[in-house]
Amino acid sequence: MKKILTVSVATLSLVTLMAGCGRNKQSQPRVVKETTKKADVALWSKKKDQKLAQFITKWEKTMNQEYTKYDGHHALKTAAGMTYPADLKTATVKGKTGHMTWYKKGKGTKGYNVVALYNYDQSDSSSITYAFTIKNGEPIVLVNQGQENDWVPTKNDNLQDNFANIVEGRATKLKKVEKEEAVSEEDSSSSKSSQTSASANSSKGDDAHDDERDGYVTTPVAMRGTWYAKNEYGSAKIVVTDHQITLTDGDGKTYDYVLYRRKGQMPDPGTVTSADIERTKSWASAMAGQVHGMDTINIRGWYQSAGAGSYYSAHTEEVNGQKVPVVVSGSGAGAWVDAVFYPSEAMANSQGATQYSDLQYR
Repeated sequence: MKKILTVSVATLSLVTLMAGCGRNKQSQPRVVKETTKKADVALWSKKKDQKLAQFITKWEKTMNQEYTKYDGHHALKTAAGMTYPADLKTATVKGKTGHMTWYKKGKGTKGYNVVALYNYDQSDSSSITYAFTIKNGEPIVLVNQGQENDWVPTKNDNLQDNFANIVEGRATKLKKVEKEEAVSEEDSSSSKSSQTSASANSSKGDDAHDDERDGYVTTPVAMRGTWYAKNEYGSAKIVVTDHQITLTDGDGKTYDYVLYRRKGQMPDPGTVTSADIERTKSWASAMAGQVHGMDTINIRGWYQSAGAGSYYSAHTEEVNGQKVPVVVSGSGAGAWVDAVFYPSEAMANSQGATQYSDLQYR
């Protein structure tokens, strides 16, 4: 392949009454049985459910998204092909059996008790689904963004903190967020490697605003995940997280590109030292926008002064009669297609170098 850059509280009451006999009569004890009364205090209620719905209405505006709530009666079907709550039976959490169960009171005895589900379809074949759960009395928000039915705890503090506030009877408080934070969400297990790589290659830890950097560029949510391609030049794999693209070529070599916005002008090439190049080798000068009608990330080397760089675009194509999410990589002045990356290696092998009529080739 061409060098593709690419929660029940019980109360116990014991009342013992002693009655004395009348005057001139021997005292006799009157025994009243001990009684135990349990108060079935649910961790979740209709009132709390309404408060969550009100919060979601405000929160989704900050995300520029519109979520559909599972109403408890009609199945919640997602663009990614899931049907909830039925598919909770086969769900995993961080790759392991999750025991996710729809339990409206939130006080089941095992695993994650799901009390609310909200879904946003971001394209014809991809979606973001949140499960508001209670596990051993602890409020936990899980998210699923792929087609694997594997959930992870959300990194969105607004959701997690305010769900906990609602469960524990406190007022909600929507925090203001930066635009990039609003569109960023967890996706794949490789997010940790993204953070590690960014830290290891930065002279000031994970600060994205030092040196010539002016913050991260955020990838389209539909693009995040692991993707595979194969054509006459060989095979490749890319892993896309919120601020990073990692490419593994057919020879097994891996290239990390942390996506930054460049601050100011490109320095004179004569002033760039070998130490500068080594320090910034995983930094990519990135821009987000639309190319050929697709949400695209354009990346260039940090000190690249000429050339169009590489393009990665979120797209869908029809494969065997089904709409499938893909990532299109391109290069050159026309952002011409180099390869199409598929969500599975098997599909990539099957499709090979298939060309699509709606894409621009050389």
